[in-house]
Amino acid sequence: MPQSDEDAIRDLEDQFNAAWDAHDPEGLAASLADDAQFITVNGAWTTTRDGFRDLMARLHGTNGPFRTSTRKTPEMKVTFLTPDIAILHSRFWIDGEIQHDEHSGPSRESVGTRVVHKIGGRWRIVATQNTDVRKGRRH
Repeated sequence: MPQSDEDAIRDLEDQFNAAWDAHDPEGLAASLADDAQFITVNGAWTTTRDGFRDLMARLHGTNGPFRTSTRKTPEMKVTFLTPDIAILHSRFWIDGEIQHDEHSGPSRESVGTRVVHKIGGRWRIVATQNTDVRKGRRH
């Protein structure tokens, strides 16, 4: 696969993190296809880009648990299934979540899977599944 496609897919994650850090719901949803399926680490399941944007607006809003958080993704692996479909696996951290339940903490390690599709020359996220890494359960 051309390196530029892999770089473009990795850039989706970097752009997502920048939008997260800016608490920008529109930016968080920008790379999703209109009918993208998105399952968060807490099991919330959205089935459209607009639904995901609205969820992020609540979570990053004035009273949301992520309103002061940051997100980084130091580990990514891209696997191409076809020239225009790929999977992005990642390990990411969210720091600064405002505790709102017994599972919240100041730092969260998670792993994620994104299915991306090149549509009209642009890589778009069509499906995402994220899972928190629990202590003592790495392997």
